[in-house]
Amino acid sequence: MNKTTLTTMCMAMLPGLSGVACADLPTQFLSTYCIDCHGPDTQKSDRRFDGLNEAITDLTQLDLWQEIVDQLNLGEMPPPKKKQPDADEKTKTIASITAGIAAARTELASSGQHTVMRRLNRFEYQQTIGDLLSLNVQAWNPAADFPPDVKLHGFDNNGRELVTSGMLLDHYLDAAEEAVTRATRFGARPESKQYAQQTPYYFDGKDKAKLPKIFHVDRFRFIPDTPYTDMYGRHYRGGHIGFRPLYGGVAQSGMYTIRVKAAAVDRDHPYGNALDDFRNGDPLVLEVATVDREGSVESTGSITTERSVGLAELTSDQPGWYEWTTHITQGFEPEVRFRNGTTATKRLVRIITQKASEHPEVAPFANMKPGYEKSHGLLKVYRGPKLRIYDIRVEGPHVDQWPPAGHTLMYGDLQPDDLNRSTITQRLRVFAAGAFRRPLRGDELKPIERMVMGKLNGGMEPLAALQLGFQTILCSPSFIYMQEGEGTLDDYNLASRLSYFLWSSQPDAVLLKHAEAGRLSDANVLDAEVDRMLKDPRSERFVNQFVRRWLDWDNIGEMPVSGEFRVYYRDNLEAAMAGETTTFFRHILDQNLPPREFISADYTFVNRELAAHYGLAPVKGNQLRQVSTEGTVRGGLMTQGSFLTASANGVDTSPVVRGIYALEKVLGYTPPPPPDDVPEIEPDIRGALTVREELARHRSIATCAECHRKIDPLGFALENFDPIGAWRTEYGKNLPVDASGRLPGGEAFDDIRQLRTLLIERHESFTRSLTEKLMTYAIGRELEIGDRPAIDEILAELAQKNGGFRDLIRLVALSKPFGSN
Repeated sequence: MNKTTLTTMCMAMLPGLSGVACADLPTQFLSTYCIDCHGPDTQKSDRRFDGLNEAITDLTQLDLWQEIVDQLNLGEMPPPKKKQPDADEKTKTIASITAGIAAARTELASSGQHTVMRRLNRFEYQQTIGDLLSLNVQAWNPAADFPPDVKLHGFDNNGRELVTSGMLLDHYLDAAEEAVTRATRFGARPESKQYAQQTPYYFDGKDKAKLPKIFHVDRFRFIPDTPYTDMYGRHYRGGHIGFRPLYGGVAQSGMYTIRVKAAAVDRDHPYGNALDDFRNGDPLVLEVATVDREGSVESTGSITTERSVGLAELTSDQPGWYEWTTHITQGFEPEVRFRNGTTATKRLVRIITQKASEHPEVAPFANMKPGYEKSHGLLKVYRGPKLRIYDIRVEGPHVDQWPPAGHTLMYGDLQPDDLNRSTITQRLRVFAAGAFRRPLRGDELKPIERMVMGKLNGGMEPLAALQLGFQTILCSPSFIYMQEGEGTLDDYNLASRLSYFLWSSQPDAVLLKHAEAGRLSDANVLDAEVDRMLKDPRSERFVNQFVRRWLDWDNIGEMPVSGEFRVYYRDNLEAAMAGETTTFFRHILDQNLPPREFISADYTFVNRELAAHYGLAPVKGNQLRQVSTEGTVRGGLMTQGSFLTASANGVDTSPVVRGIYALEKVLGYTPPPPPDDVPEIEPDIRGALTVREELARHRSIATCAECHRKIDPLGFALENFDPIGAWRTEYGKNLPVDASGRLPGGEAFDDIRQLRTLLIERHESFTRSLTEKLMTYAIGRELEIGDRPAIDEILAELAQKNGGFRDLIRLVALSKPFGSN
């Protein structure tokens, strides 16, 4: 019987369980204070309580009683304008419901909640292949062509949603074949070489034969009579320089050092607003990329794949060296770019021509016919920002270990001539144990061994047969899935759960050594491992992935910011905003600050562009740095650009959409969908008064009122922020923004600053929400009512010890749901 069938049977049996010992649950209290809004005639928030009995008999009732006591504890029910119980009645009711829930949990403990056999999601697969075979999976992503993973409440690692289709299996086969090929490195250790190129970077006549157009002289590229070449625009023609010594790509994948000698010239220009994409005095940004260039001589040197290596900000007109060490994949080559060049060079020539009357040096070329002489002449007299390139040098590959660890895992010290039936069997078993993240069980590898031996019998070369075995192992359920079973996790499964929680990848040798010795189930050892793993660079995967999933950053890609917000693209604000939030998250984690810091912090992390966007004091440079936000409208997660952009649609804002987003991400409450016959609220383009009036009409509809009482206040508080998080006081046409509101408990506020103060006072709600999201991410399933005691225990211990965020992660890893299935 499979696990899903067993779970279904267990859940089907639950409604038949007998009621718990507590037979005096306060149903009369519900009749007096709740049934008018949650009864047979009206079901606000899609909740109905008239069917609840004095005894809890199933999980649905347990869930509803838990929701009732939560709302009573928060003071949000009954609503302020409804009949209220006195303090003594309310206290006794809360105590009665709490006792009944505790007894019911014991009775219904056999709910059977567990994480189903969970497939690795795309990101986990990518990182696991990289770590297992020592491959650089940032340069080559083995999961790039996989279909998107299904997300549930933002999380893409939910076991029930991660199904395996025939199409996905085909992709697994292709990815496994490519991974094994890339990791196989027979032969001599690659020799490190040096490559250099100085001006010229463009060629004409016979010199350009068999080279793509990036190397060709044309209207916007010329061979200078100086020891440098100037770059003018930010696009392909006039804004990119290829590296001829490595045209066609490097011969060996590996780490290479790229050095560029460059200067920033004429950062202050005389063309005024004509160069509207460039602010006078801004640094010039030099970008180095690696590209897989394919195409014939007639092509533009089109790029099938590219990867940005790094950026450098230049402010000096004196040449200096800028250096990056990066992985370059075989067949890729370096390319230098003017990242923030003013515009396309073709348009730049047109702009200069139009300025002929103001700039005498332009006049001789202004009336010429289009062609090389005119364009080259205009560019030579151009006095706007230019990135000046003197020298480009590349050295590599740098090899620290040969053969690489991935090759050694597959072949040990064997050469192809050493392969026979015995050595092939041995290497398959060693590789499988690494891939399966645990020792082999009995004869589980026999089917793959028989397949490989059959190929040998059929005449396949030993190396090809062994590699086919490796590929099959990488497509097997024991690699693709985390097979954790049910009940308490054994040490190997605990090692995998911990490593996929904090590293999104397989356990390392230290974790596996603890698992082999049976030590990982020791709370002290597990606690120490959490601390070690959070200090490891691989924990950046946890920071980036958890934040992305928690805050639904994929929304930004699905609804890109409108081109009307030019500053968003010109200043690369998306990257700066993401960096702000992940750096903020990392800071709270590393400093072990209390979780409430996410909403109470009076500082943030910005670069020059983001500081200007927020209206903060000027900051120098493109690097993020910590700045105070005290006395400003900024502070905490809710006022960060990533939060505000992800909760908009790229064009405008909606207090309903932002309110729901804030409820889900900050307070952990997901309202039910609106009734089918209720129209959507239009966004801010019609002005605050219209939206408020329409929302007021929604609140007059009984089925809408309760949800909008929670949604609207948070949404209106954020209306001072436009779709990309810039502060505004009006919508346009002199329509002022009214950001005031009233929380369900009756507390009023005028703007986001006052709302933040109220949320800080209720920081326990945020900490509970964050804990539940951490647990959901850690165990790969939605939480159920049976998980509530574990969450309560974590929060109680955290509060007792006045613990921080790192402590919270430790407590999640030490909890019963994390250590069992």
